[in-house]
Amino acid sequence: MKFNSLAKTYALATQGIVTMVVMLGLGYLIGYKINKDSALPAILAVVGVLCGLFTFVSYLLYLIKEEEKEKKKNDQGPKN
Repeated sequence: MKFNSLAKTYALATQGIVTMVVMLGLGYLIGYKINKDSALPAILAVVGVLCGLFTFVSYLLYLIKEEEKEKKKNDQGPKN
Protein backbone atom coordinates (compact mmCIF):
# COMPACT_ATOMS: atom_id res chain seq x y z
CA MET A 1 0.00 0.00 0.00
CA LYS A 2 2.80 2.41 0.83
CA PHE A 3 4.53 1.66 -2.49
CA ASN A 4 1.34 2.62 -4.36
CA SER A 5 1.28 5.98 -2.58
CA LEU A 6 4.95 6.60 -3.36
CA ALA A 7 4.42 5.70 -7.01
CA LYS A 8 1.49 8.12 -7.23
CA THR A 9 3.54 10.91 -5.66
CA TYR A 10 6.49 10.26 -7.97
CA ALA A 11 4.27 10.21 -11.06
CA LEU A 12 2.52 13.41 -10.03
CA ALA A 13 5.79 15.25 -9.32
CA THR A 14 7.30 14.07 -12.60
CA GLN A 15 4.20 15.13 -14.51
CA GLY A 16 4.28 18.57 -12.90
CA ILE A 17 7.93 19.15 -13.70
CA VAL A 18 7.58 17.95 -17.29
CA THR A 19 4.49 20.13 -17.79
CA MET A 20 6.33 23.22 -16.59
CA VAL A 21 9.39 22.48 -18.74
CA VAL A 22 7.28 21.88 -21.86
CA MET A 23 5.29 25.07 -21.31
CA LEU A 24 8.54 26.99 -20.77
CA GLY A 25 9.96 25.64 -24.03
CA LEU A 26 6.75 26.34 -25.91
CA GLY A 27 6.61 29.91 -24.61
CA TYR A 28 10.24 30.51 -25.52
CA LEU A 29 9.78 29.01 -28.98
CA ILE A 30 6.73 31.15 -29.73
CA GLY A 31 8.52 34.28 -28.49
CA TYR A 32 11.61 33.41 -30.54
CA LYS A 33 9.53 32.91 -33.70
CA ILE A 34 7.77 36.26 -33.21
CA ASN A 35 10.81 38.42 -32.41
CA LYS A 36 14.11 36.88 -31.38
CA ASP A 37 15.86 40.21 -30.70
CA SER A 38 13.50 41.43 -27.97
CA ALA A 39 12.66 40.29 -24.44
CA LEU A 40 9.54 38.53 -25.71
CA PRO A 41 10.99 34.97 -25.62
CA ALA A 42 11.93 35.35 -21.94
CA ILE A 43 8.58 36.90 -21.05
CA LEU A 44 6.62 34.16 -22.79
CA ALA A 45 8.84 31.50 -21.18
CA VAL A 46 7.96 32.89 -17.74
CA VAL A 47 4.27 32.97 -18.69
CA GLY A 48 4.59 29.36 -19.84
CA VAL A 49 6.13 28.27 -16.53
CA LEU A 50 3.36 30.06 -14.63
CA CYS A 51 0.71 28.34 -16.76
CA GLY A 52 2.38 24.99 -16.16
CA LEU A 53 2.54 25.65 -12.42
CA PHE A 54 -1.13 26.66 -12.34
CA THR A 55 -2.09 23.50 -14.24
CA PHE A 56 -0.02 21.35 -11.89
CA VAL A 57 -1.49 22.89 -8.73
CA SER A 58 -5.06 22.67 -10.00
CA TYR A 59 -4.59 19.01 -10.91
CA LEU A 60 -3.02 18.35 -7.51
CA LEU A 61 -5.99 19.93 -5.73
CA TYR A 62 -8.36 17.86 -7.88
CA LEU A 63 -6.57 14.64 -6.95
CA ILE A 64 -6.60 15.52 -3.25
CA LYS A 65 -10.34 16.18 -3.40
CA GLU A 66 -10.99 12.89 -5.20
CA GLU A 67 -8.87 10.98 -2.68
CA GLU A 68 -10.85 12.51 0.20
CA LYS A 69 -14.13 11.49 -1.48
CA GLU A 70 -12.85 7.93 -1.92
CA LYS A 71 -11.64 7.76 1.67
CA LYS A 72 -14.96 9.08 2.96
CA LYS A 73 -16.84 6.54 0.85
CA ASN A 74 -14.67 3.70 2.13
CA ASP A 75 -15.01 4.82 5.76
CA GLN A 76 -18.81 4.67 5.58
CA GLY A 77 -18.70 1.02 4.58
CA PRO A 78 -21.68 -1.08 3.57
CA LYS A 79 -25.03 -0.08 5.04
CA ASN A 80 -26.77 -3.35 5.94
